[in-house]
Parts: sequence; structure tokens; C-alpha cells
Amino acid sequence: MRRIMRTALAAAMLAAAAGPVAATGGVLASTATASEGATFVPMSQALRRCDHSEMQYVGATGYGRASALIGRQGGEVVADLAFATGRPNTPYEVKLIQMPRSSADPCPAGAVGVSGTTLFTDGAGAATAVLRGPAMDGATGAWVSLTRPSAFSQLPEEFYTSDFVAPL
Repeated sequence: MRRIMRTALAAAMLAAAAGPVAATGGVLASTATASEGATFVPMSQALRRCDHSEMQYVGATGYGRASALIGRQGGEVVADLAFATGRPNTPYEVKLIQMPRSSADPCPAGAVGVSGTTLFTDGAGAATAVLRGPAMDGATGAWVSLTRPSAFSQLPEEFYTSDFVAPL
């Protein structure tokens, strides 16, 4: 039992020392944290509109755990995302959405104030990603959306969003 505990502790210390890693085009690259003043933002299974208001009557569907560090780095807004216990070997869509934003405005990746990427989980359902984009004029905050699209519905199969809008 002691050997197992020592091995687990050593593995945890090694993982902490390695720092965040992002997958880009199949190549692993070491990344920097969002910024010195970044805000830790937990994520839950709430489907949200572009203005961060929650959609009613949409139930949770996944078992993943997600969180992000959101902040500014120079003239950019940056989010370091960590995801665990998701569906193994599966693509997820991730968006960093800057606020303020109207609920009537669409927020596809590439729109003003919206950065996006695709996150691929490993065999254990874990992944990390770094999103960055130019700061929108008048941006006061930002939040992250993580979804797994559905083949047969406009609602995503699985979704996780920031619990609150991180101040910038």
C-alpha cells in the first residue's frame, strides 16, 4: 500500500511540474499560463446563450470536469482550459467569448470577440487547450464554452460553461 501511495504521489508531483500542455495539429507544445492576474473559473453543465444567460429546461448529459484560467496578456484575452473525465478520443468545440454581448448576437468561433478551437481528448478523456484572441473594444469580461456536437440535434450532446464571467 505504501508503494502505491508513493508512486501516486510521485506521479502527481511530476504532472504538476510539467505544466499545462496544449495539442496543436497533433504536436504537443508547452504553453504559458493566461496571465499573472488570471481568474480561476470552474465550469458546470449549464447550456448558455452568448450573453452568458442560462437556457432553461436543458438537462446535463456528461460526466466531465472542466475549469479555466481566464485573463489578459498584452492586447489579447487568454484562457487556459483543463478538461478531465470526458468521453475518450473525442473532439469537443471550445469557445472563449468576450463580454458584454447581446443574447441576440450569434457567437460562432471567429466572430468579433470570440476565439475557438477543437479540443481532442486522450484515451482517458482528458485534454488541455489554450485559447487566445485579440481583446474586443470595451471588453469587461470573458467566459468559456465547451461542447460536444450532436449528429441528430441542434442541442449539443454534452456541454460545460463557465460558472461566471471572469473580469478582464
